[in-house]
Amino acid sequence: MQAFLIDSSIYIFRSYFSLPENWHSQDANYPTHAVYGFTGFLLDLLRQKQPQYVFCAFDESLGSGFRHQLCADYKANRELPDEALAFQLNACRQLCRVLGVTEMASTIFEADDLIGGVAHKARLASAQPVIVSRDKDLTQIIQRNDLYWDYGKAQPQSQAQLEAKLELGCSQMADYLALTGDSSDNIAGVPGVGAKTARQLLSHFPSVDAVMEHLDQLQDLPIRGAKKLADRLDSHRQQLFLSRQLAQIVTDMEEAPDLAAIGWQGIYQDAFDIFCEDMGFGNAFAARAAALKQRQLSPLG
Repeated sequence: MQAFLIDSSIYIFRSYFSLPENWHSQDANYPTHAVYGFTGFLLDLLRQKQPQYVFCAFDESLGSGFRHQLCADYKANRELPDEALAFQLNACRQLCRVLGVTEMASTIFEADDLIGGVAHKARLASAQPVIVSRDKDLTQIIQRNDLYWDYGKAQPQSQAQLEAKLELGCSQMADYLALTGDSSDNIAGVPGVGAKTARQLLSHFPSVDAVMEHLDQLQDLPIRGAKKLADRLDSHRQQLFLSRQLAQIVTDMEEAPDLAAIGWQGIYQDAFDIFCEDMGFGNAFAARAAALKQRQLSPLG
């Protein structure tokens, strides 16, 4: 029993930046190319997997989330979406509803946190979380029986496969980002600590907490610049732990829906047809939607 937990923005923005603006909404005449791409992605996934449980997480916490309260610079390099992009993002949430898929956004928690929270509750209900994303941040929530899947780009990966690729434990990803920083989220990290040094440190210690508890041992490690490393970490101690707090995904939250709440309801065909007309898609998805409905009504073999 699997629960597919989708990091929606990854697949929305993949289409936003790669597809031409060939489709427009009927009323406002906004471009709908990102919605078009996300529609194709979601229809294909539903048709291929016929999931019993599926959830789409969205972001609406830019500027208002709890991490922004911790650090004013967090994601300060990100611009709020303009009206045209905001229209497409809202339309993608509407798409989920007409396809019978549970969707959610929060002004406090990010999409990663929502996915982490749902994954936690899915495991408690003996379901296997399948994290559908390509965001490295989300690898930190992957546990032994979970899967991580960048749909359309790679095959689903287990924890062991991910860790071999990352060269560190999935549970260490927040510690890794705390050390190196993350420019995409404007997380500072520790100046002068790069990817290689961070991996080497985390191969000797399980977390940044353990690293900071054993600063006196760092000079003896076979790491380039080891003699100065302890002083560098100690002088940026507060920044290091703040960076880890910003990078760490929340998984224990009441707001996240439980497994029963993310059961796939099946396509609402009439509503989907109206949605496609409003988005300027015409009959582009008619065949895929009809096949999806037919499969939903047919006995699964």
